Parts: sequence; structure tokens; C-alpha cells
Amino acid sequence: MAEEKRSFEEKLNRLNEIVSLIEQATLPLDENIKLYQEGKELIASMEKELSEAEEKVEKIVNINKK
Repeated sequence: MAEEKRSFEEKLNRLNEIVSLIEQATLPLDENIKLYQEGKELIASMEKELSEAEEKVEKIVNINKK
């Protein structure tokens, strides 16, 4: 599933799954590296989404201050 198609909550759930899998330390190194990369991509996508949401909230707050 493409990152942009997942909801923020779905991304967060997947990130939690990744963390749990890596913490178990039962997977081969190459699989852990793939999971780590996926996690980094999820984090970047989520940070972008949060930043956009913050901008929207700031615009709403500024409109209401006028």
C-alpha cells in the first residue's frame, strides 16, 4: 500500500508493528534493515502530514483572531 493512501493512524500502527518486530531481535539482519528503512519512510511521511495539519490549524487560529 502506498504511503499516501494510508491514513495517519494506519501508518502509526504499522510503525508500532515495525518497532515490535525489530525489538524481538528474531529476524535476520537484512530483514531488520528493510523494516528500519520502511519505518524511516513512515516517519518522514507522518512528519510531513503533521506539519501540514499544523499549518491548517495555524491558519484557522489566525482567521479567528481577526
